[in-house]
Amino acid sequence: MKRHDLMSSIILFLAGLFTLLSAPQYDLGSPETPGPGLMPFLSGILMCIFSIVTFFKAYLDKSGQMREIWVNIRFRKLTFVFLMLLLYTLFLEKVGFLVCTFFFIFLLLRFVEPQPWLTSLLGGGLTSILAYLLFETWLKAQLPRGILGF
Repeated sequence: MKRHDLMSSIILFLAGLFTLLSAPQYDLGSPETPGPGLMPFLSGILMCIFSIVTFFKAYLDKSGQMREIWVNIRFRKLTFVFLMLLLYTLFLEKVGFLVCTFFFIFLLLRFVEPQPWLTSLLGGGLTSILAYLLFETWLKAQLPRGILGF
């Protein structure tokens, strides 16, 4: 595990450094009026910091204990979530935000970490309505309207 952490932290540091150095070409802006390069710039800084922390944590680890990293992964559920995300993105424009988000959350609650039907229905409904209110009403984002028209 130590070798994997060392190698991945170096790769992520280089990716963060690339992001950090490429971001200023998109105008960072100012604190009052942030430009399109600000978020990539900050993301690059965070990637570099976290990869440095991971590198030193792995380097200073004296346990020498190797852990199996794929033991507790449930590939069926992982595949299901990936397919649900794919379907969500494919149908979002046609069906609309509210309907797609409802079914996405409902199916995740019902089948990934099985919840009772009522909990899944309420969770899907409340999540989609609250997300709609947050993005459409409060943040004034334009969400796909789809078949329902709202």
